[in-house]
Amino acid sequence: MSAPSAPITFAGESPHLTLRRRTLPSGLEVVLHADPSSPNVAVSVWYRAGSSDERPERTGLAHLFEHLFKNSQHMTAKHYEVLRTAGASDANASTGGDRTAYHEVVPADQLALALWLESDRMGYWAPCIDEARLATQQSVVRAERRQRYEDVAYGAERFAVAAALYPDGDPRRHLTIGLHDHIQAATVDDLLAWYRTWYVPANATLVIAGDFDDAQCDALVDQYFGSFPASTRPARPQPVAPPPAAAQIQIPDRFAVLPRIHRAWPGPAAFAADEAELDVLTTAWCAVGSGSLWRRLVYDTQLAQRVSAWASSTRLGGEIHVAIDLRTGADPVRARAILDEELARGVDQAQLRRVLTRREAGAIWSLSGIGRRAQMLQRYNLYTGEPDGLAPELARYRALTPAGIEAARARWLDPAMRIEVETVPARA
Repeated sequence: MSAPSAPITFAGESPHLTLRRRTLPSGLEVVLHADPSSPNVAVSVWYRAGSSDERPERTGLAHLFEHLFKNSQHMTAKHYEVLRTAGASDANASTGGDRTAYHEVVPADQLALALWLESDRMGYWAPCIDEARLATQQSVVRAERRQRYEDVAYGAERFAVAAALYPDGDPRRHLTIGLHDHIQAATVDDLLAWYRTWYVPANATLVIAGDFDDAQCDALVDQYFGSFPASTRPARPQPVAPPPAAAQIQIPDRFAVLPRIHRAWPGPAAFAADEAELDVLTTAWCAVGSGSLWRRLVYDTQLAQRVSAWASSTRLGGEIHVAIDLRTGADPVRARAILDEELARGVDQAQLRRVLTRREAGAIWSLSGIGRRAQMLQRYNLYTGEPDGLAPELARYRALTPAGIEAARARWLDPAMRIEVETVPARA
C-alpha cells in the first residue's frame, strides 16, 4: 500500500493543497482534501447564486433565501442546534454578490451528519417553506438592514456610494441586503423559483476537508448526493454598468461622530488584469506606520483619526475605495489636498516588498485551519475553476513591479469616474 499524500506540499516556495475531484451524475462538483492530522472535518457547499443574479424588482432575495435555507423535509429541528449537539466548532452561512456559502466544521466522526444535513436541504427544502416561515424571516432580514446598515455610523454612506457607482437595474446598486420593499414583497413562489433555478446540484460545489478515509467518504457522498437527478448549471446574468460620472455628494449622518471623506472608483473583476496591482496599492497607502497616506494624514498632520483603503472584486467588476475619518475640527480642504497628492503616487520597491510579505504570511496562516482551507478551495474554484489556486495567486503577486502598479493606478483612478461622498455628523 502506498503512503498517503501529504495534505500540503511545496514546490520550491509554492504551497499546493493535495486534493481529489469528482463530478456526480447530477452535476454536483466534489472537491476532497484529506488531512488525517486534523481531528475535524469541514464540509462546505457554495452555490453559484448571489445578489448579482437577482431581478431588479427582487433585490435582497439571495440573502433572504439564505435565512430560510435551514430546515428541510426531514429535519424539523433547527439546523444549528443539531450541529452544536454534534460538537460543531463552527457553522455558518453568508451571501455575497457571486455565491451563497454554507459550512460546518464538525468532529471527524460526524461527517455523515454534516453531509446528510447539506444533502437534505439541497434536495428536500421545498416542502418546508410556507407563508409563516417567510414572514418571520422577512422581519428578521429587515431588522438586520436597520441594525447593520441604516442605524449605524456611515451606513448612509454605503448606500450613497453604491447608488453613485451603479445605475438603476444593476444588482450592485442596492447592496446584498436589498431594499425593504423588495424583501417584504418576496413570495413563497419567488423563493421556490430561486431554489429550483439556482440551487440545483450542477450549480453547487461540495468541499470536504479534514480527517476522512477516501473510500468511506466517497461512499457517504454517493449515499447522500448520488441519487439526485441530472441538472444543468443556469446561465448567469451579465449586466454591464457604464462608467459612472464623477460626483461629489454630502451626506448628513446622525450616527457618525467624525466627518469622513470616502472616494470610490470602478475596478477590475475578480482575478482580472490589474486586480492584484490595485490590491497592493491600496494596502500600501493605508498600512499603519508605513503607508504614505496613513503617515501624512494620521501621523504628520494629525488631520485624520483613521485611514483605510481597499480594492474589492466580483465576477461583474470591482471597486476601489479610500476613506479618511477626519479628527473633529480638522480642515477638510487641507485633507483633500494631501489625499490628491498621495493618490497620484504609486509604490516603491520597499513598500511593495512589505505588502507582499504580509500577504504571503496571511496566506500561509490561512492554511493552519481546516475550515479556512475549505473556503480557500471554494474561492479559487469559483473564480478560476481550479481549487488549488494558492500557488498561482502567490506567483501572480510575486511578479508585481512598481511600474506595473503605477500603470494600473493610472488606468483605474480616473478623476472622471471618481465618486466622493462626504459624511457630515448631524447629531439630533
